[in-house]
Amino acid sequence: MADDRRIKRYSDSIKRAVSEILEFKVKDPRKGFITVTRVKVSPDLRIASVYYTVMGETEQRRLTALALEHSKAFIKNELKPSISSRFLPELRFFYDDTFEHASRIDALLKQIEDDSGSNE
Repeated sequence: MADDRRIKRYSDSIKRAVSEILEFKVKDPRKGFITVTRVKVSPDLRIASVYYTVMGETEQRRLTALALEHSKAFIKNELKPSISSRFLPELRFFYDDTFEHASRIDALLKQIEDDSGSNE
């Protein structure tokens, strides 16, 4: 088992490397404008959950997910020189909808504020 600082350093290095690979080496036109927001690594360092956002609507998100799934082996292969570990983690990609949730909450709070202001 790895300690928390080691896991944090490991996930930061994976995030940096995957971001660079996606930006400069993955040529799939379906990927769109993608940003890696965070990487969570399992305690045994065997699984890396990569969270990303992409500009665009639902269709662009779907295309990006397809591009990432299609490029997963390539990304893992390109990750080898950047990661100093006995083995490479399995990459799992997840769309990060945190920003959308925050926007929705903000809109609801604004609506409540507007409703309470009009009632007074």
